Amino acid sequence: MRWTIARTAAEATPCDVLVVACLQMDGRPDRQGWSALDKAAGGALTVLAGTEVFNAAAESMHIASGGRSKAPWLIFLGLGKVDDLTQEVLRRSVAMAIKQARTLHAGRVGLALPWRGMSDLAQDAVARSCAEGGELGLFVASTHKSDRRKADVDPREVKVCAVGADVAAVRDGLTQGFDLAAGCLQARTLVNMPPNELTPARLASEARRISRQEGYLCSVHGEAWMKKQGMGGILGVGQGSRKESKLIVMERKPGGRGKVPTIALVGKGVTFDTGGISLKPGSNMHEMKGDMGGSAAVLGAAMILARRNVRARLLVIVPTVENMPDGNALRPGDVLVMASGKTVEVLNTDAEGRLILADALHHAKTLGADVIIDAATLTGACVVALGEHFAGLFSNDGPLSAAIDAAGGDVFERVWPMPVIEEHHKLMESPIADLKNIGGGRWAGASTAAAFLEEFVDEDTPWAHLDIAGPSWTDSGSSLGPKGASGFGARLIARAVERYLEDPAARGDG
Repeated sequence: MRWTIARTAAEATPCDVLVVACLQMDGRPDRQGWSALDKAAGGALTVLAGTEVFNAAAESMHIASGGRSKAPWLIFLGLGKVDDLTQEVLRRSVAMAIKQARTLHAGRVGLALPWRGMSDLAQDAVARSCAEGGELGLFVASTHKSDRRKADVDPREVKVCAVGADVAAVRDGLTQGFDLAAGCLQARTLVNMPPNELTPARLASEARRISRQEGYLCSVHGEAWMKKQGMGGILGVGQGSRKESKLIVMERKPGGRGKVPTIALVGKGVTFDTGGISLKPGSNMHEMKGDMGGSAAVLGAAMILARRNVRARLLVIVPTVENMPDGNALRPGDVLVMASGKTVEVLNTDAEGRLILADALHHAKTLGADVIIDAATLTGACVVALGEHFAGLFSNDGPLSAAIDAAGGDVFERVWPMPVIEEHHKLMESPIADLKNIGGGRWAGASTAAAFLEEFVDEDTPWAHLDIAGPSWTDSGSSLGPKGASGFGARLIARAVERYLEDPAARGDG
């Protein structure tokens, strides 16, 4: 959709449906600021305020005739009490209203907000949240049904009434929200693709498309090249598949002069994970098409950051493989030589993500990365610890960790700091190789996996690992999206990079 600004009052804004966002006061919709609209609508809001039909609770709605306003229909949208109003409440509420407008076949939607009543929230953040919510809420997962008819057509434009608002701030917020949503939706689309379509080669093709679209240079390396680089982790995991493994490298340099930091985003790209010889149970194995959620997250973040024109050299590195139990597959007991020269004893072939990420992390450093963020659906242990609402955050750097944590609050993709300590590293020691690929038994599975990755990152390089196994997929859905891929990580990583670069020392230009 297009998000535009209307400088007219709500009742004078031409549209097919006007969404009127109302705060709640004393258990009733707060009519402050809506007197002219209420008069044009024949007192509809006054009538509602005297009934129990609509009390303006968060994510509540009521449809009424537009009366003499410029909209045939009004959707009164509840935002709840102003003290409880957050960016996430705005996202979810606006998502519901825009979806309702779609069912009314509205091509043009007006959105009127109580700007003065929301004075404690920055207006750019309000606009950003509205655009995010509207875009995310309309997402429909693609299907392969033979009958592809769609009942409703998405609105083509949302006009945000900006009377009483800072127009420049609102415009910037709408642009940022649209960009953030686009990256998230790209990630959702990739994760939802069936694994017979999204092979390593197809993921590489999608990365090339995104690169052309967003101004990145893209290189896709095959197995012959990886053999020369000694990437035993990627090659070992992929050797049981008939699909060739790939290493995707995208690069974007900013315009202008001056020194800028190089930030590498590394994403796990296992397009299907059977577990290999250490075969997973058959129940819900179909969801293992989502084991490339980390790669989807960094590709989505790459889109956002390019559109936001951040002042950094961006590297996006995706090792992509299938983990299959072929006769040539990696075996428990095998020893791999990694690109860094370290050796790894494989005790469980289902702990494969860390093997491919290790080679990618090392390659990021060889390409000059000053800061590294990796994302991966890495461990079931992290899901057990944090559920589907938080990602695990492991980091060796305080400022980077703080930027990610704050970004999680901005976009409501929340993280929880997790420990990586010397004892976790000791659990990864092998008697016959430098490392083993699983720790000691059932304990600290997410932390030992992070400790394994940290072995391939220089101590002086700020690094953060996001274990997104829990929130990358939802079985329930919400107003912001249906069951399936959530797109988690794309918005989080992009906002974290922006926040990190706000620090002059991180920018490298001070």
